[in-house]
Amino acid sequence: MLWLRHDVKVPVLRGYLRFAVAGNLNLDLYFIVGRIPQPDEAVEAQQHFSRPGGAACNVSAALAKLGARVRLFGFVGSDEAGRSVLEGLRGMGVDVSGVKAVDKPTGTVVVLLDKLGRRAMVALRGANLELKPGSLSIEELSGFDHLHLSSTNPDFSAWVLSEAKRLGLTTSYDPGLTVAEQGLGALRGVLASTDVLFLNEREFTALGGDLLVERFAGLIILKRGERGSEAPQAGLRAEAFRVEAVDTTGAGDSFDAAFLLCWKLGLPLEECLLVANAAGALKATRVGAYSSPTLSELLAFLRERGLGDLAQRLETRHKANNQVSGLLQGSGRTC
Repeated sequence: MLWLRHDVKVPVLRGYLRFAVAGNLNLDLYFIVGRIPQPDEAVEAQQHFSRPGGAACNVSAALAKLGARVRLFGFVGSDEAGRSVLEGLRGMGVDVSGVKAVDKPTGTVVVLLDKLGRRAMVALRGANLELKPGSLSIEELSGFDHLHLSSTNPDFSAWVLSEAKRLGLTTSYDPGLTVAEQGLGALRGVLASTDVLFLNEREFTALGGDLLVERFAGLIILKRGERGSEAPQAGLRAEAFRVEAVDTTGAGDSFDAAFLLCWKLGLPLEECLLVANAAGALKATRVGAYSSPTLSELLAFLRERGLGDLAQRLETRHKANNQVSGLLQGSGRTC
């Protein structure tokens, strides 16, 4: 039995693309180590730094660096960590007016990263637990083109995605493994209002694999790491780009952002997958979840890999979209 089917809107050029993103906001504490310690073992860190993190933060920053307009919705604590997270996001060009400060600690993640790019993480959810149905003002979503959710719980996700569809937005969801392991039944309300579902291979399996392909009415995008990416319903696969990975943290979020940008600009699905693979690969060559590529870096990478025609099409669509925005603003119309 198929779940509620709805038509996925064909992206159209209507001015600067405006993305709303909701999800977890964290302060990531990185420790660079020679190797990940075993239980009851201590190792010495060679380097330490902190940066804003959380999948929603990562996607927002990646979209902003690709030239989109982005507003982030979520919660931080009324503490120094929260202020640091918001300052970092503003510096990336993200509109954080949708983020609320509450009397709880800001979400924090400790990341141990070894010389091979492998990682171990410990997370404190903190203020992120405030993401509940009714916790955001739906009216704030008016005027946006698309809503993306990252690693949000099913109750909140089903509510806000349904409201976004009512307002005419396209939608996407990247549940993360913890949510995906709740199974297909737990996400029924979420998937009924989701146009694009991003999954890695473990998440895809947890949600039923082929059964999900059969039942989900939207578009599944399968992230396969070094094996590339796939749109199983369309029978499309895109090969990965070979790079020397140093930190895969945030690579999947960079993938999501690049895919959504290309999809909303109206590029063919296979090209959306290729550009997203490139963005994820570029991110993996850099340390830190916020080191996703800019649009110019992404275009240069595509050209270096013999995909100059694709880079030109993406650049042309992006410029045309921004020119439309300038004309609309000059006439006094909203985008």
